[in-house]
Amino acid sequence: MPQASSFPWRFAAPRTVVRLAIAALMTVSPFMASAQPAYPSKPIRIVAPFPPGNSSDVAARFLSEQLSEKLGQSVVVEKKVGAAGQLGASYVAKSDPDGYTLLMTSTSAAISPAIYKSLPFDIVEDFTPIVQVAVSPMVLLTRADFPQGKLEDFVAEIRKNPKSYSYATAGTGTIQHLTMAAFLSRLGVDVLGVPYKGSPQALTDLIGGQVQFMFDAVLSAKPHFESGRLKPIAVASAAPTPQLPGIPAAAQSAVPELKDFVIEGWVGLLGPKGMPADIARRLNQEIVTIITSPAMQDRLAKANIAVAPANSPQQFGTFLRTDVKRWQDIASAARIPKE
Repeated sequence: MPQASSFPWRFAAPRTVVRLAIAALMTVSPFMASAQPAYPSKPIRIVAPFPPGNSSDVAARFLSEQLSEKLGQSVVVEKKVGAAGQLGASYVAKSDPDGYTLLMTSTSAAISPAIYKSLPFDIVEDFTPIVQVAVSPMVLLTRADFPQGKLEDFVAEIRKNPKSYSYATAGTGTIQHLTMAAFLSRLGVDVLGVPYKGSPQALTDLIGGQVQFMFDAVLSAKPHFESGRLKPIAVASAAPTPQLPGIPAAAQSAVPELKDFVIEGWVGLLGPKGMPADIARRLNQEIVTIITSPAMQDRLAKANIAVAPANSPQQFGTFLRTDVKRWQDIASAARIPKE
């Protein structure tokens, strides 16, 4: 009898243990989840893939200071320069998508698919959009002594004597090159282009008279306007920009082919693909608050950088996809072969 009475007990005990174990797990699991460290719990790196002085580099350094205060963690800018920004972008694309390694990039990232046959990453598919930080309209400029100062007169002159002129670019496939390609394509004019290894060299030869005109970003060109060595003819924006007061927008000119000619460079922050949406939103909200503050806007304006309108990660993602497609269309229309 004792054996019979103990028989059920031997089988009930394991079931009881299992129930107790499950109950314990259900009690502990929420605690464990809530014990996860809040973001950010360690320093954040913003990878800057372009040389010092580039608009993305300047924006990264300005933002890192304020973002550190907002997040209560150190935000450092890490240089990974090379291969037209591809080195830094590739590094971030392969990083853990935990929000601690970010990429401050620019228009070059959207242009690359249009000019390279293969890339180590897909700028749309391999990254998480966070926020567009800044915009920079492209400006058409000539030497200060160029006789035509109005856009309409400038267009009439190069249409009349296209073989008499040449234009500079910061290199094949750069935003300076593709902006001019789009400009001349609309006008139906063929002018000799001279590629340089960067904007500084192109501007030097423009000032020296070896070439007659070029498109460049306000950031790098404005000091030469202020010194009187170069003359801005028009900006490739929908309306005149506060960065160049008094300079007309090409889209508002009397040249019908340029009615909607708007080409702006941009700076934006990305994370690796798969970054949690709540982290992207948090970073977006903090950065939008920073760049829309009067103090930061004034600081960026002094560096010739215009703040982008407030935008969400989704809006920046949509913009990025559209921009990649636009540059592909421009490169195709200009018959620029991929490298």
